[in-house]
Amino acid sequence: MRLRITLIKSDMPKKRLKAEEREQQIIESAIVVFARETYHGATTKAIAEEAGITEALIYRYFGSKRALFNKAIHQSTGFLLEGLEFVLTKNKDNPFRAITYCFNYYVEILESHNAFTKMLFLVISELDQEDVRSSYLPQQNHALKLIHDMLSYWDEQGYLNKSAGMSPKTGAWLYFGTYLILALVKHSHGDVPLDASFAIELSKPYFTEEVFEAHQAEKKG
Repeated sequence: MRLRITLIKSDMPKKRLKAEEREQQIIESAIVVFARETYHGATTKAIAEEAGITEALIYRYFGSKRALFNKAIHQSTGFLLEGLEFVLTKNKDNPFRAITYCFNYYVEILESHNAFTKMLFLVISELDQEDVRSSYLPQQNHALKLIHDMLSYWDEQGYLNKSAGMSPKTGAWLYFGTYLILALVKHSHGDVPLDASFAIELSKPYFTEEVFEAHQAEKKG
């Protein structure tokens, strides 16, 4: 399963955009520049050049580089959250498929949107700043609640292996944190390939045999 991921390209033909489209274009260009240069290395001039606009227009829409950075954080983390919510909701009653699609979605983002991954590392490096925490933590907490609630539902339905001893709270951090682990695999350029199947294998002990058998039968069918 592949989710459609589209962005407004900063190198699109120059035309007059609606205000919300222009704002979106600037944010996406900022993500590219912040990911490439880091927050402190990035300049509003470089972001303007990436977006094909004047530097003054950035200040007109956002007021400051810092405000734009926080918008970029919200957008990049929201991007991950949107796909996660779609996958889990659509596969609510097929837990192993949900986890498989979730991890495959993580890999898809890492392979096709390098800037979003680098933004995550930037966020981590700036989490001691109150404004960054305000932009990022609500998204993280929403994702954790989404996964927690889904795991609680699966537990109620008898899908989880109780002997594994994983609570929904612990599991939420485990599955949310898998994105960071996969991101490290990608950006460390080590010997481990960027493959969701490794993460999926780690999930098996937490589900009942019946869940895994149903998943295998589905694959064969």
